Amino acid sequence: MPSTRGLRSLPLRTRRFAATHAPRLVLSAAVLSGLVTAVVFPAANPGQVALASDVYYAAGRAVLAGQPLYDVGFLYPPPIAVAFVPNALLGSTTLAYAFQILVGVVSLGAVAVVGVRLAERVGADLGRTDRWLVGAAVVASSPSVVNLVNGQVNPVLAAAVAAGVLAFESDREWASGVAFALAALVKLFPALVGAWLLRQRAWRAVAAATATGLGLLLAGLVLFGPAPYETFVTTVLTGEANVATFPDGPDASEPYTTIRRQLTAVAPGLSGGALLAASVAVLAPIVAAANRVTATLTDRLVGLHALLTATLVAFPLEPFYAVLAYPTLVPLLYALDGTPRRLFLVGSLLTVVPIALADVALVATLPVFPQAVTDTLLGGAETTFTYVHPPTIGAALTLAACVLQQHGRAVEPSSGAA
Repeated sequence: MPSTRGLRSLPLRTRRFAATHAPRLVLSAAVLSGLVTAVVFPAANPGQVALASDVYYAAGRAVLAGQPLYDVGFLYPPPIAVAFVPNALLGSTTLAYAFQILVGVVSLGAVAVVGVRLAERVGADLGRTDRWLVGAAVVASSPSVVNLVNGQVNPVLAAAVAAGVLAFESDREWASGVAFALAALVKLFPALVGAWLLRQRAWRAVAAATATGLGLLLAGLVLFGPAPYETFVTTVLTGEANVATFPDGPDASEPYTTIRRQLTAVAPGLSGGALLAASVAVLAPIVAAANRVTATLTDRLVGLHALLTATLVAFPLEPFYAVLAYPTLVPLLYALDGTPRRLFLVGSLLTVVPIALADVALVATLPVFPQAVTDTLLGGAETTFTYVHPPTIGAALTLAACVLQQHGRAVEPSSGAA
């Protein structure tokens, strides 16, 4: 629970503000950044508009027509294509895009609701302003906006993660396992949440997740036959594993906020599989240290957030995937105290306001700067972004916060450390 020492003699509204003003700053920055992104991103990147929803529409049409799934750019396991049949039934890519945006907004709204509920469960006293600010930040932050502009499915996966956490904390392990399995089946890497369930000794949730995942894969095998699965394993997964291997060295302009960037700088020429193995080797001890204690809701949220954050930087993902960690990020903005709190707030700010090289270039080339200053800013930014992007620094800070929080909990006599 956040500390309120020294605040108890103050009026309720003053105490509430003192406990929430730092999260308010982070969330407000997320909203402002998102509004700028909503204007600038589609204008500067018209090819990104409906990029994902067009693929979902094509996949749904392929299911209805009995055509090959992976000829249209589809990248998910075969059973997931069935979920996009409603998009295809709308009859046009424009309507399908509008539908996908609607689904995304509703899903992000659900994430915000769960975030508020979990924040209150860890002791936060949220007023109406704070609730609306959480909702606005989750729905309209820069990562969320990019997902909506793309027509991405990630907001739905974030809602599934949120549902899984809330169900687990409501003693509905079976429902929790199903929710986590649905998120994992779409993009696979969320399956690492299973490690968190194992740490909680949530055997029913693990059983439910396993049964759900295997059941849907078998159903897809019956529906589509083995050929799409063969293509998925041999072509799609292989291609995705080799993303961001940086064969010519890290590239500042590439958007991936992965530790592959640092690994390839130290050991160039590693394959995608070797980079993934090295990433897991580096991050696994950190995740383990952030899961030492599981006695309280805050302990469990810290452990899960560390796992989600480590997953997002272990794989070659872009900053907009940060929405998958929003279900834990929101309550932890209020749950931590001391040094872990400060680290987490700064790390979260760099996560929800992901600064890219293009953003630095946009500012550096403003006419208010002399050419010498512009050249210096651009050169320094390019060098920095070659080796690390701000969201990766944000991930490192939040991971450090999680580890420090757990260390403090582990040395408490009543922590229930196991």
